[in-house]
Amino acid sequence: MKAEIKAELLRELTLDVGAPPADIGIRYGRDPLHPIHRGRPIVSFASWDLLHIQPHREIANGMVRAQVEFGSGATAARSVGGVTNAIERAEARLSRFFAAEAAILFGTRNQAVLTMITTLCGEGVVVVTSPLCSLPLADACALVGADFVECESVDNLRSTLEKYSLIRRVIVVVEASSPLTGEPVDISGWVMTAELAGAWIVIDETTALGLGGMRGAGSAEIMPASPALLARLVGFQYVIGSEVCAVVGSVELRELLLRRSRYLRHEPPPSSLAARLADLVVDIVELALLPREMLAARSALVYRALKAQGWQLSSTLPSPITSLWFDSLQKARDVQEAMLQRGVLVEALPARSLRRNGAVVRALLSNAHTQEEVDTLLTGFGEIRKRLEGPQR
Repeated sequence: MKAEIKAELLRELTLDVGAPPADIGIRYGRDPLHPIHRGRPIVSFASWDLLHIQPHREIANGMVRAQVEFGSGATAARSVGGVTNAIERAEARLSRFFAAEAAILFGTRNQAVLTMITTLCGEGVVVVTSPLCSLPLADACALVGADFVECESVDNLRSTLEKYSLIRRVIVVVEASSPLTGEPVDISGWVMTAELAGAWIVIDETTALGLGGMRGAGSAEIMPASPALLARLVGFQYVIGSEVCAVVGSVELRELLLRRSRYLRHEPPPSSLAARLADLVVDIVELALLPREMLAARSALVYRALKAQGWQLSSTLPSPITSLWFDSLQKARDVQEAMLQRGVLVEALPARSLRRNGAVVRALLSNAHTQEEVDTLLTGFGEIRKRLEGPQR
């Protein structure tokens, strides 16, 4: 039997056309922005913490206090004492920050998505999202037999919702901005289209948290409420590196998730340390007006410089998530290797959806980067661009 299983798995491997990412020899250095590559330090543009929040003393002090008060982790499910004061404070703080009635914390963003989709969806339900979405929506839909559809634009969304107008329930899930390309989404258009069609909409604020809006609340400052708005997803992995995530919405949604989800009935909630971290980060993000302005100005300069060099950028607007578009992953990896030779780390990432195949070279700009390091990035891209024949397509 073991031999038969192994043979079947080997056959499955031969059908896998996607090449796994190779170990390019990057090791941790003195900090995330200065790793070691083949024995020498380089500059990384592949690390998050774009607003440079991690070194804040308030975070370290708050984590120490939470460790002393609550220990390192949760020891029980929500229903039998797993909810501490730190979790309750974080959930209340998030609901206020995003102008919602309630919030509920999950250990990871993927777990929040899987719990919400499997609780609310089933056969005959349609889940619609934008291309290149980083959420595991197709997997969640497969678990419950829901249909999964991708839409390229607001116009495409409108025609899709017209097609499914007789369906019992349609849920539209959209990222406020793409973590792959940095492209912001026309949130008002998506929300209004869903509202007119009678669909529900979920907005993922994970990438926009800290970057979008005057207070860093992303699309919640553009469109805080709508009859179509089911919930917002608020992850912290791109702001501070924490996997904790919150579903922010109505009291009824929170109660429905608590009653129907097997995960929430049996698994402990996120640790008090993770909850305290989320609480602290929201406080810092809300006051980070100057860091947001500095990062936006730097992003605009880099965007214009790369445009002038002739690169095809994935976003139509400047963003600290700056991606160059390529028609193949191999071309993107060649550029990544050429930049490594110049002492700069950028990411070569596949960009695949149901209707689109390609790749990007992504550079993440941080307030922690020096101007000299940003100049090194632009100089490297400029030298590589001169060696390439013809415009990127």
